[in-house]
Amino acid sequence: MRLITAALFYFLFSGISYHAVAQITGASCPESAKYYSKDSVNVITFGASTVEGVGGTDFQSYLTQHFTNCYTGKTINVQKYGVSGETTEKCLLRLDNAIYGKTGFIVILAGANDAVQIEAGKLKILATEENMRKMIVASLNQNLVPVICTIQFFDDRNDERLKRVNNQVRLINNLYRKLVLEYKVYLADINAVFRRDFSLYQDVVHPNARGNRLISFIIFDTINRIIAERFLQFTVSQNYPNPMHAYASIDIVMPESDKIEMKIYNLQGKLVQTVLNEYLNTGKHVIKLDLSLLPPGIYIYKISSLSGQYHVTKKLIKS
Repeated sequence: MRLITAALFYFLFSGISYHAVAQITGASCPESAKYYSKDSVNVITFGASTVEGVGGTDFQSYLTQHFTNCYTGKTINVQKYGVSGETTEKCLLRLDNAIYGKTGFIVILAGANDAVQIEAGKLKILATEENMRKMIVASLNQNLVPVICTIQFFDDRNDERLKRVNNQVRLINNLYRKLVLEYKVYLADINAVFRRDFSLYQDVVHPNARGNRLISFIIFDTINRIIAERFLQFTVSQNYPNPMHAYASIDIVMPESDKIEMKIYNLQGKLVQTVLNEYLNTGKHVIKLDLSLLPPGIYIYKISSLSGQYHVTKKLIKS
């Protein structure tokens, strides 16, 4: 007992310490990435200095890495259109050139400079609203999918003026949330995730490397949700296990809601079981098979949709 006490005393007071190294992990890949229906992921990032990148760091490099790691076999194209110091009015003037001939998603991150100008009495929030409306409409007319970002707070801990600027940030973000609902587009709520964690900043407003990494996560998650809602490929997996004994499963991925019929036939073409005849919504569904009453052999399962868009035929083996 004395030896144990002495050992504890030594480690506690000898100055020896052990530090666990914090782990940094990449973005988690969504299952929907496996069923993305297009050949490429195209993302336009558009706005002011946070989009341009400050201090040798930006969020687009992280975002590109996330998509490359998760959307294997797809072409990844993340473009940067950011100009430091611009208000939404100046951003609007160059939007058409940025989006001309483009497809995919547009991530709009602008408005911090508007908040500064509004606080100084040089701009009205109604002008910010009009500019953002025009950017959303122009993006939709180009058949892009707009993602509107809320703007992060300024570090106002030692600056009364920036406290007033942050009041305008709150108003602008509430405006953006309203417009997202009105136009039925998408929100990447950077402000809600950042909160007031100023350890993510390199100055009073611009994110450091950790902050840019977090922005990339927020945008990546938002685009993944859009893909899961709108851009899935109709997919029917092979039954697993295969060969099967009595029970197996089949995955069906739906790009939209539809009525799905699934029937199993023997090799003579006789219907032996109707597994499914029901509406399925967008997303992945796991269909359970119970063939315990059927004799061993090779069977054919056919899946079709009421809309007539989807037809799949596959074989299964029952041992």
